[in-house]
Amino acid sequence: MDKKSTVAVMMALFLLLASIPSTSAYNGHQLSRTEVLDFTLTDQNNENFTFTQSIADVHVVSFIFTQCPDVCPVITQSLKLVQDGLSDADSKEVEFISISVDPRHDTPERLLEFTELHGVDWPHLTGSVDVLADVYNTFGIIVQEDVIEAHIANSDPTVTYVDTTGNATEMMFEPTGWTTTETIAEEANWTINASFGQYGHMVSGINGIESPSDWSWYWSLNIFNESSTAWEESSVGIDELDALEHPNLVWAASNANISALSAPALNDTNVSIQILYPDNTTDAHTLQSEFTAYHLTKGAFAGAGMNASFSDDPTYGHFLDSLDDVSSPSDWSWYWTLYSWNTSSDGWEYSMVGVDDFVDPGYIAWAPNTTNVSEIPMPESLQPMNDMDSQACNGYGWEMGSGSGKHCMCEEGYEWAEGDRLSCVSTAEVEIEYSIGHSTITYIMDGMKPKIAWTGDSWKADDFRADVEEVLASQSSSSDSNSIPGMTFIVAVSGLTFAALTIHIRSTDEEDEA
Repeated sequence: MDKKSTVAVMMALFLLLASIPSTSAYNGHQLSRTEVLDFTLTDQNNENFTFTQSIADVHVVSFIFTQCPDVCPVITQSLKLVQDGLSDADSKEVEFISISVDPRHDTPERLLEFTELHGVDWPHLTGSVDVLADVYNTFGIIVQEDVIEAHIANSDPTVTYVDTTGNATEMMFEPTGWTTTETIAEEANWTINASFGQYGHMVSGINGIESPSDWSWYWSLNIFNESSTAWEESSVGIDELDALEHPNLVWAASNANISALSAPALNDTNVSIQILYPDNTTDAHTLQSEFTAYHLTKGAFAGAGMNASFSDDPTYGHFLDSLDDVSSPSDWSWYWTLYSWNTSSDGWEYSMVGVDDFVDPGYIAWAPNTTNVSEIPMPESLQPMNDMDSQACNGYGWEMGSGSGKHCMCEEGYEWAEGDRLSCVSTAEVEIEYSIGHSTITYIMDGMKPKIAWTGDSWKADDFRADVEEVLASQSSSSDSNSIPGMTFIVAVSGLTFAALTIHIRSTDEEDEA
């Protein structure tokens, strides 16, 4: 049921990079690569762009696609900030280039819409599938069309909740530790005795083992600390714990030997719970169910601090009992109904399957059956820009994306407030710093040669701009090409994603091995 699997890998990057020693003046990863081959593509104005005909000394090359709902707009806005911060002299020497990885969809017309939307004018390039395949090869990337489509189709599932007064709220899938505990206990046939009060759920018994009234021991919630490589008691309660950040949990008797428990496998994104009893015996279960509308509903309501109660019939599966503690009346004058978003007709429709059979849901809605389906709002991330809330982004922009990827597209003269991507403030009021959680790669090129690679997208515009300026400065230094001895580092295969994964680059000093 791992949500991140639905926001799947868009691209895989295979590079043999050569890193310069740690005395490098650059903030990004310095490369030792051969020049890329020349290419001609078509820009957003339907004009040919040939790389070698660019008069710029330095090129900044990124890879985007216009249907990308989150990271691509963020990268574009970040590069815009880099460009805006260059001096007039340096601006004349630097060419920004964005290359589409979705040529079947990204026509020049769509790229023009994208550039106008973002307020940028540098070349956004597309071309035939065959020509772009050669371009990807010369940069050393592999583009997978099927996962691009999966990324677009399954981006950040949501639940729209229409209450009995007709008010609609769209909620993201943000499961808590309690969601995980409930779901796994149900699948594993465990019994959990818990009470709910001011501080959320308090677990007092698991599988018939109750904590004593004298508090000589208690059931403690534990998460894995990757830095210390040890299980440790959670500093927040089960209802405050982000289940997506902590998919592996331990419920342990506080007097048991937790150091004896096994650590999660490296990069394990399976959802699992281990139980450590007072006598140091254990139980463990890894979630086996497919991700369904049931899981989405439970996780979305839990993240919003509301309850979604289901009964479980051994034959027919889960039936919704109440939402936000509101049950349908006994006379069945109305009842909660599940709807799904039809991407073909761009509208809500009654779901023909139950919550357990609705696998890998995208956008769903719960509403009383008396609701006029045409009045249920379209998912926010699908709404046309001119339909966006005029009060969003402080009135100086509009929202794009959804979930953790939601961010403002700020009007000219406005940028994100520091630490708040859902606010737009005047650029005169605040110095902007970006800290985004997704990964990608952008090249700073010395002519035709990739020189600096910026992995991830949590970088600051000032640091990136400093590298651009350093490459420009190095071109004027006659000693630049003779300053580095032949020291090579081999960087292991790196995964490039626009939507989910962090790139981990590992270097090995070959000279040390020699």
